Amino acid sequence: MVTTHAPESPAPATPEPPRPPRRRRVRRMVAALIGVVLLVCVTVGGVGWYFAGVATQVDHSAEYPLRIEDVGNGTVTLPRDPDTERPGTWALVWEDGRALLGPVVGGDRGTVVRRVASVLKGTPVKGARATLDHWLYDGDPKTALGLSFKDVTYPSKAGGMPAWLLPGVSPSGTWVIAVHGRNADKAETFRVMKAVHATGATMLSIAYRNDVGAPRSGDHRNHMGATEWQDVASAVAYARANGATGVVLYGWSMGGAMAMKTLRADPSFVRGVVLDSPVMDWSATLDKQGDARHLPRFLTAVAKRIMHHRFGIDLDDLDQTRYAPRLRTPVLMFTTADDQVVANRPAFAFAKAAPPGMVTHIAAQGDHTEAWNTDPAAYERALTSFLGRVAR
Repeated sequence: MVTTHAPESPAPATPEPPRPPRRRRVRRMVAALIGVVLLVCVTVGGVGWYFAGVATQVDHSAEYPLRIEDVGNGTVTLPRDPDTERPGTWALVWEDGRALLGPVVGGDRGTVVRRVASVLKGTPVKGARATLDHWLYDGDPKTALGLSFKDVTYPSKAGGMPAWLLPGVSPSGTWVIAVHGRNADKAETFRVMKAVHATGATMLSIAYRNDVGAPRSGDHRNHMGATEWQDVASAVAYARANGATGVVLYGWSMGGAMAMKTLRADPSFVRGVVLDSPVMDWSATLDKQGDARHLPRFLTAVAKRIMHHRFGIDLDDLDQTRYAPRLRTPVLMFTTADDQVVANRPAFAFAKAAPPGMVTHIAAQGDHTEAWNTDPAAYERALTSFLGRVAR
């Protein structure tokens, strides 16, 4: 093909701009690098700040992640997942009701049918949002379990704290002081009340700072037991002033960390400690929770440092394994194989490092604080035997 256009004449060469001096180029590179570093630091710091805030957040809201698929013939049909198909003793809770569930009696690949053992409140209906509750009961010890109790208030540095006092055979003797976990409430202690009551011991189930109905801390933050343990110490003083000759500290999850801090501060009045899925090392537990959120470990480490500077929380002081070799108070400890909340390795390390015979460690099935739910009879046998030895 023959073109009819003459070729364009080449454009005149553009003079090459003079190169900036080497020093100026270096300054620009350094400035750019500093900008990138600052951006990374702000991002990392922001994520760390957020995670530190989540870890210390006070949250008593209720969630209902399940939907009741069907109801009828004394059963309830739920979506199949590891929780709904798990054997054991559980409650089904919806916004205005509660029922105790029995065993799995049917289902298919997508659903689980469970027997309804009893309906405690309301009526379960198809389509209602619901959740499984391993605490089983709500209300108070009388309405939930038929146990007599008194609403009492014990003084603490943060203000008057509400508690349930379940009288034993005598106001003297060893009291059991029950301490629930993080963002929970006294209802978490319902499951063991009958077993403790059967031993004749007085039981004091306490609320502490930032609980519903209790005084708030100055910053309204959860300090992972680093300050909350002072309320447990105040409850011990209350028991002592009202006739107790000793106490057994009984802590679930963060309540276990609080019990251990109280023991370390003054073991003289403590006859024994019961720990249920305890946080024995908050640093390891934060690593576990960070991993569950797919955070790189260096971001979790940043969050820990922020937690220290922002809230004054000393995570090293909350590592109970360091105290284990000096333990002189008998401990009964339950851990669960599938604990998705608390790191278990520090509990095993604590039991191994303690003097021989000081720790009775029961490794049970279930998720966090569910050792009782998966085998109530075995749990209560171990608890009753332990209290028989130490609560005299």
